[in-house]
Amino acid sequence: MPTSHDVFATYRRVMQVGIALNVLLGLWLWLWPVSLLGVMGADLPYPLTWVRYAGLAMVVVGLLYLPAALAPLHNRLVALLSILFRTLFALFFLFATGLLWLLVLFEALFAVLQGVTFWRAWRGDLMAKP
Repeated sequence: MPTSHDVFATYRRVMQVGIALNVLLGLWLWLWPVSLLGVMGADLPYPLTWVRYAGLAMVVVGLLYLPAALAPLHNRLVALLSILFRTLFALFFLFATGLLWLLVLFEALFAVLQGVTFWRAWRGDLMAKP
């Protein structure tokens, strides 16, 4: 019989990849904001302080997802909030200017992947209990 640890393996992998990409994008935006904004075709704001702050916030948010990646069953609230926040970020970037649709796709893809894998694992865990 699969344990709750086994059924959440796919969810944890999706979370780990999402966290790693969040941290990498956040560091890129924090340390080299002009190059990332140039790749996305976004307008360059002045000063870059707020853009750097957004990059640092991406790193922090990525790290705040760690409890859900490590123990999703025990941190259900964090797991569900991470899905909600990714959806909200996708909606935010959807209405932004420039080629921020890349961020929309990134956040929406991980919101869907996290939601589907969490739902399947949670349902499998519940069905395995007597």
